[in-house]
Amino acid sequence: MNLRFIIFLVTLLTFSLQSYSQKLDTLFYDVNWKETSKANSSFYRILTKIEEGKFSVTDYFKTGEVQMTGTLKSIAPNVNDGEFIWFYKNGMTQTITSYESGKVITSKSWDEKGKDIVLNGIIDIQPEYRGGMQNFYQYIASHFIYPKGLNPRPKGTINLSFVIDNDGSINDVYVVNSVHPILDAEAVRVLKTMPKWKPGMQKGKAVRVKYNIPLSMK
Repeated sequence: MNLRFIIFLVTLLTFSLQSYSQKLDTLFYDVNWKETSKANSSFYRILTKIEEGKFSVTDYFKTGEVQMTGTLKSIAPNVNDGEFIWFYKNGMTQTITSYESGKVITSKSWDEKGKDIVLNGIIDIQPEYRGGMQNFYQYIASHFIYPKGLNPRPKGTINLSFVIDNDGSINDVYVVNSVHPILDAEAVRVLKTMPKWKPGMQKGKAVRVKYNIPLSMK
């Protein structure tokens, strides 16, 4: 039984027993976590007041799987307090972070297979593509082969997730937000052919770092 399912059962039981809890709102977000309509959403959030100064927040993928669960001490603005757990869509735990009044106390992350990673943004030295991000996108543009026969041309943003390994190679590439299966596959192919990056460093040691990038299809 995976951790996300256990949390779901505990949350369901808790809310069933605690009659004083009150559902406050359901919010909808697009793939970039900007608030949107239900029809255009990729995620949705349920806020529940547990007691004065304590709120439960649970985010879901559009298809119903739990994406994140945690507690807030206020919602205007949101102040994280306690343990937050993020999940991959396959149910594996992505990150567990402990907060105290909005400040990160501890954080631990894993990839979809359960291997340790560091999330981009919480690392001493970021991974670096040789020549910078402008060269990174130029590499993609020059190697991306737009398939023939796609008329009209699909438009939108492909969001890709990948891990920059401790040797600088790119692994675990997958599509977070799809535009078209053929375009998705080509984007993944190009990333996998990319030269090695300069790896990220944490406490003087090369570490695996998870990255997310948008690719605009026009």
